[in-house]
Amino acid sequence: MTTSFNRKSVLFLAAVVLTLAAVSAAQAQQTPNLDKHARKIEKRLLKFRPGSYVDIGFRNGSESLGSLGHLANATFQITDADNNQTETFAYNDVEQVRKGKEYIGEGSEPGHHIHLRPILIVSGAVAAGAASYLAVR
Repeated sequence: MTTSFNRKSVLFLAAVVLTLAAVSAAQAQQTPNLDKHARKIEKRLLKFRPGSYVDIGFRNGSESLGSLGHLANATFQITDADNNQTETFAYNDVEQVRKGKEYIGEGSEPGHHIHLRPILIVSGAVAAGAASYLAVR
């Protein structure tokens, strides 16, 4: 009876060890992907000069828009455009990096800028029309 108990114990112990080995191997396979992704994000950020506006999309769905600061081995800094606070983020937390548009404070997100060129063209046309009208009159 003791031999069957020992065999069952050995088999159970072997099954537990194999399961733990399989789990750790699966985790080891996922780690290089994160490292590769982090290197990709770091390489993308290195293309921007310090002080450039960048729009960072994070894996959790949030975004940050601000001025790019110091780049380190595993992290980088952004000075937030809304509150002018310097924040540090890990490359692994970033989903994507985009070049940001000029941004000055809350409420001036891209798409909310006043474009002066069309206003100046229309104003010039109105002024030329008024001058022509006054000259003919």
